Amino acid sequence: MALWRGEAFAGMSTPWLDNVRENLEKERFGVELDRVDLRLALGLHGELVTELAAAVREHPLDERLTSQFMLALYRSGRQAEALAVYQGLRDRLADALGVDPLPEVQRLHTALLRQGREVASPVEVQPPAQVPGGVPHFGGRAEALRELGRPVSVIVGTGGVGKSALAAHWAHLHSGDFPDGQLYVNLRGYDAAEPMTASAALEGFLRALGVERIPPGVAERSALYRSALAGSRMVVVLDNARSADQVRPLLPGRDGCVVLVTSQDDLAGLVVRDGAHRITLGRLTESEALELLRQMLGADRVDAEFPAAVELARRCAGLPLALRVAAERPAGLADLVAELNGLGDLDALDVPGDPASSVRSVFSWSYRALPLPAARLFRLLGWHPGPDHSAAAAAALAGVDLPAARRLLDVLRAAHLIEQTAPDRFVMHGLLRLYARQLGV
Repeated sequence: MALWRGEAFAGMSTPWLDNVRENLEKERFGVELDRVDLRLALGLHGELVTELAAAVREHPLDERLTSQFMLALYRSGRQAEALAVYQGLRDRLADALGVDPLPEVQRLHTALLRQGREVASPVEVQPPAQVPGGVPHFGGRAEALRELGRPVSVIVGTGGVGKSALAAHWAHLHSGDFPDGQLYVNLRGYDAAEPMTASAALEGFLRALGVERIPPGVAERSALYRSALAGSRMVVVLDNARSADQVRPLLPGRDGCVVLVTSQDDLAGLVVRDGAHRITLGRLTESEALELLRQMLGADRVDAEFPAAVELARRCAGLPLALRVAAERPAGLADLVAELNGLGDLDALDVPGDPASSVRSVFSWSYRALPLPAARLFRLLGWHPGPDHSAAAAAALAGVDLPAARRLLDVLRAAHLIEQTAPDRFVMHGLLRLYARQLGV
């Protein structure tokens, strides 16, 4: 462009020269439009507006040029003027040629209306990377990691079993497969605070996606959210969900995005109605718990005090959270086991000033979400003398009939406060049993 010296063969005219001159001018104009595209990609839209306005007046029917002008106006905060430029082009094409704008110009107009990410300045908008960093030591979840990656996966399990850590680990492990980024929200479904509404979560997501004008209603926000993610490849992590109704408005279309939902509830509605794939995350086996301890404490230390390490894994009930808290205590493994025994386990697994990392607090969030009859049965089951119990035993403890006991057990099972090991056998792991006893009757 810098070498262009004006009209070719100025002052000369033959049919051949006129044809060459016209072709050269078309080439120069095409290169100028290419350069405009590059300047837009560099975020130079502000300095282009005046220049493109003059060019559109000179070439009123050129649709590519007008599209560039619309984009420069929009990125300069002049959405209304950009939409008016489109209407002017549409009118001119209808009057002069009797046609509508090209499909790509119409798609640009639609994107400007909904303020999609694809029309934001590439320099100003970076792909969101909201998923928190994973835990420093992770292991024992190879099968669960293989199951993730479907359009919607629901990771469920008891408090402290590592649901959030699994979701974050998978998202970071596969970040290269999702070039459009990661969205994350803690829905606070089982937390000390009130659960987050779907509307508030959508507002945060839309702002992260570069949308400025956000409608007030949850249905409108959900529709705009799905439109903004259309054609994108993103990971969406919906952590600590309370119910299917809280999650459903946050599900994008299924054309490239992967959603990971974590919850202490089974979220059966998402499985039944939305086709989600449920992964029930169990407690670590003894060998998996020992491997996690080796990562945190060092293999030499664990192997040197192997019997105490095995007892520690048992005392922590195979819960990664409990193992991590225990590993932070400054004591030898044998002393640590004795300390757990002396303090009644749960006191030794509290983290002062950080309820989210304390085993007792994590259990309490699930317990507080229970209906009163189910909460009462949970407390009573903490005192059941056997290693497991039947529905009839639960009915006797609670003083209810058998059908009512089964309904209450279903509530506790769905909340992962008990485990069903056989058709009529239920078990509560050691830390939950201790928590239930400390609640009283």
